[in-house]
Amino acid sequence: MGGDRFQGEGVLAEIARELWVIVGRDVKTDWTVRDDVRAKLRSSVKRLLVKYKYPPDKQPEAIRLVIEQLESMAPRMAEDQSTTSRGRTGAWR
Repeated sequence: MGGDRFQGEGVLAEIARELWVIVGRDVKTDWTVRDDVRAKLRSSVKRLLVKYKYPPDKQPEAIRLVIEQLESMAPRMAEDQSTTSRGRTGAWR
C-alpha cells in the first residue's frame, strides 16, 4: 500500500489482519454494485489507517488500492460466501 516506508512490518500485518475481519464482516455478495456498502468499506479502511497513524497524504491512494484489490477478489469472495451459506466452511466465515 505504499506506507511500508512509514510503518513497520508488524504494524502492516496488524492492519491486514484487521482489514480481513472488516471485509469478512462487511462484504456482501452484491457489494460491488451497492454504493452504500462500498462507502462503508471505504470508511472502515480509512478508520483503520487513521488508527495506525498511516500518513494522511497516502490514505486516498491506499484506500483506492484496497477497494481495487477487493474488486478483483469479489468473484472468489462471493463463491466462498455461497459455499459457507450451504453449511460448509469457507474462507470468510
